[in-house]
Amino acid sequence: MKYIRHSNSFAEPKRQDHISTDSDILDKDVSALDRYSKNTAGKVCPLCVDMDGTLLKTDLLFESLLKLVKQNPLFIFLVFIWLLKGKAYMKSQIAERVYIAAHTLPYNQEVIEYIKRNSRKTILVTGSNWRLAAEVAEHLGIFHDVIASDEHINLTKSNKRNHLVDRFGENGFDYIGNDKDDWAVWTAARNVLIVSKDNKYLRETQKIFTPTKVFKLPGITFRDFIKAIRVHQWVKNLLIFIPFLLEHQLNNFSDIRVLLLGFFCLSFLASFTYIINDLLDLESDRQNETKKLRAFASGKLSIKQGLAIMVLLFAAVIAMTPLLPTSFLLVLGAYFISTLSYSFYFKSVAMLDVCVLASLYTLRVIGGGFAIDSELSFWLLAFSMFFFLSLALAKRVSELENLKQQQRQSSNGRSYQVVDLPMLTSAGVSSGILSIAVVALYINGEKVLQMYPLPQALWLICPLLLYWIGRVWMITARGEMHEDPILFAIRDHTSILTAFFAVLVILSALTLPILL
Repeated sequence: MKYIRHSNSFAEPKRQDHISTDSDILDKDVSALDRYSKNTAGKVCPLCVDMDGTLLKTDLLFESLLKLVKQNPLFIFLVFIWLLKGKAYMKSQIAERVYIAAHTLPYNQEVIEYIKRNSRKTILVTGSNWRLAAEVAEHLGIFHDVIASDEHINLTKSNKRNHLVDRFGENGFDYIGNDKDDWAVWTAARNVLIVSKDNKYLRETQKIFTPTKVFKLPGITFRDFIKAIRVHQWVKNLLIFIPFLLEHQLNNFSDIRVLLLGFFCLSFLASFTYIINDLLDLESDRQNETKKLRAFASGKLSIKQGLAIMVLLFAAVIAMTPLLPTSFLLVLGAYFISTLSYSFYFKSVAMLDVCVLASLYTLRVIGGGFAIDSELSFWLLAFSMFFFLSLALAKRVSELENLKQQQRQSSNGRSYQVVDLPMLTSAGVSSGILSIAVVALYINGEKVLQMYPLPQALWLICPLLLYWIGRVWMITARGEMHEDPILFAIRDHTSILTAFFAVLVILSALTLPILL
């Protein structure tokens, strides 16, 4: 269906003048509202539907702005210049430079089903730019007409109400909306239909209007917030404790306090960058069977809420920085720059992306050493780089295995293809084996002989690592990894048991001769 632009309206020629009769409406299984939605002139009222937050579980202005910034972060300065000429002009300039894949957007299915059950004329009325609105309307194919903002008029609040009154008259239309901007429109509407996931907003609206229908979306829960900031990923930041544990000074409470503070500071910063990554990857995440369930990709949390969470997280990081050593703050800065670079560029460059991911894990270890002013071992850093490179490659292989099962050849936003699977698998397994070789060389070092009364016991760690890495890659090759080896490890009973035996081996090397 193609929509033709005329002023703020886009109509499909064969349907735009058709208005259903009463018999058409009565033949449908619709609500009492639909059967009696006539205005005072006896004509059937058209159903006008807001788009952002109503038809969609997202806001296309924020979506298009994020996509623009992802193309080139310097565009953010142009946005402020465009805004000086008005919000409508800014929306128009952004829409000219981005393409929103309408089929990937999170839709409010209850509203769509309601529209489909209506036989009367349905019109998409939105403050978003007409280019974006036309894409959505054409994808759905359920609207007779589209009314949207252009470069001159920002069709929100009173502008939207005045346009609808000019076209249909007072009380000449029904309107579905979702926020306080729609209050101005409802003052001229025949019937008020509300989409809401906020009980407070719903109560406030019901004090002013009497809704004829309410579409209740699930509210935001604490669990949604926890999942959005990915608290489960904080387990990766425990790596900063490794240099402390290797020093064997567990009674140094001053170091423990600094490391705990560093752990939370790094975790808040990591959550900040995870949200950035999620917001920049909305379109590609929605085409992934697992990632499409994430809070922002699914529309459970809005982009505006995501930005607010980011402000809070960054404020918490800034508040903690005066309490941490300068050397640790330098690592924190390197981590922040690396993750931003990854989100904007490196993630789309094959092999460089996994190297950056492995480096981010190694930076955590380096940060732990800097926090307690501990000398970092060459062997520890070498092991960390090879080991985490193996896990990063396992993540990419698992993604490609999922694509292979879906009979797709390449992923969105990545430079890998299914044909790369053998090479990536070979590189990942090799990196894992190299990390074990580093451990073997470390165990044979002079420092280990001085630190452990029974260093020979440490050799048992090598077969444990061989078993675990081999099992991880076997599960990955079968397509059962679900795209994150770290999360797999903390949830997998066999991995937990393997870690338990490794700790037991280390304790044996430390205490067995003393006990005997």
